[in-house]
Amino acid sequence: MNGHLNTQIPQLHVGHGSHHGSLSIFPIWVDAPRITGLEWKTDNIDIAEREGSPVVSELILHNRASRPVVALEGDLLKGGWQDRMLAASLLLEPFEGRVVSALCVEHGRWGARDSSTHHDPHAPNSSDGSSGNANPHESVGRRSALSVRHGNLRGTDQQGEVWRRIGRYETSLGTTASSSLLDHLDRSQPITTRQLEGQRGVIIGIGGQVVGAEIFGSSTGLRARWQGILSAAALDARLAPARRTTAHDARVFARYLQAMTLKDGGDAGLARAVRSERGRLRASGIRQAGASPVATGIIHLTAFDDAHPLLENA
Repeated sequence: MNGHLNTQIPQLHVGHGSHHGSLSIFPIWVDAPRITGLEWKTDNIDIAEREGSPVVSELILHNRASRPVVALEGDLLKGGWQDRMLAASLLLEPFEGRVVSALCVEHGRWGARDSSTHHDPHAPNSSDGSSGNANPHESVGRRSALSVRHGNLRGTDQQGEVWRRIGRYETSLGTTASSSLLDHLDRSQPITTRQLEGQRGVIIGIGGQVVGAEIFGSSTGLRARWQGILSAAALDARLAPARRTTAHDARVFARYLQAMTLKDGGDAGLARAVRSERGRLRASGIRQAGASPVATGIIHLTAFDDAHPLLENA
């Protein structure tokens, strides 16, 4: 069946980077038709805890839009009984609701948010922690840091790995009231690099070495997560020495990445999951179901260099 064919990564064109201390950002243009007809804005998704008895590793997503909506691995969901990040990417049908896998990014809270567990003055409040939705969830295009997301790929205790990696921020950058990744993101200095015309991805270098990349099926998709990607990368960069990553290294990474063949990873809503490993490089994401290998149909792809110190020594 077409949905189960292997997928080739199209040619990637890497532009000049911008540098912000230990963080280097390189734009990517993709030599493939853009994907249209999808809703990328995360504010079209309603998020709720499981009815009756909330579960750390599960949430309910409901698409309020009349088009398929993209929900990505690493998207941050603020609120509820604790802040989470999505554990896997998927494409939700119009008006579809489904249970999805999630990972906690706020180890110190399980219940209603109050002033003793969070310092964000804009956080939703609730006077009653007894319901399944102690606070409403928000999803506004914020992304988890690559080093934290990489914990989702390691071993059998992904939740423990995610907590341990957030713990590095607690140790190195100062504690938060609830071991909250979102609190650490709020404390970081924002990056203001501009998305370029036609740009559909980024290669991220930290401490003089490429750590990974994100590629989108359209510029609209990248724009919906743009500031979230930059803020997450800036947080990871605070753990690294102030060295620039070279454009040469970014282009070598892109060449290795586009030489990979993505294998089918099963159902992802209306999409198909894809993944691949080649040496120290690994990639995963989603593609259009039924797209031919020639017209790659990649909706979103994340790649990691497992040898980066932030990932190897996590």
